[in-house]
Amino acid sequence: MRKWLDHRAALRAAGLARGFQWLDGSFVETKEPKDLDTVIFTYRPLDAVGNDVIWNALVLANLALLERGQVMQAFRLDALLIDLDSGNPEFMIDVARYYVGLFSHRRGDDLWKGMLKVRLEDVADDAAALAILEAAPAVGAVGP
Repeated sequence: MRKWLDHRAALRAAGLARGFQWLDGSFVETKEPKDLDTVIFTYRPLDAVGNDVIWNALVLANLALLERGQVMQAFRLDALLIDLDSGNPEFMIDVARYYVGLFSHRRGDDLWKGMLKVRLEDVADDAAALAILEAAPAVGAVGP
């Protein structure tokens, strides 16, 4: 979870501060996750709305936060970015349909499960979650 919170803070610092994420992974069941699956639905910064040159420059400057392989390596997230200002509603519907199908059932037995929706704007909630995580012992830590 710490890595996910770090990634969210980095997204906001890069200007991707409005939107929401869908989260899935074994943590919504009872298993310790190896990674976290997330779809990031974001609005462009205001100067990039309707300006693909600025948007593309922002994306290229932040590949460490947006390119799937780099994000997995650095943050243990299987992340996909969806540009809500792209002007392509059919693509967004296709993505939503795919991920609802993927995230709504457990692998293997197809039992229904949930997914979470978390706003990118929830900075105070992120800070509170990070404080709780920092106070908790690390997974696998040995006591005194």
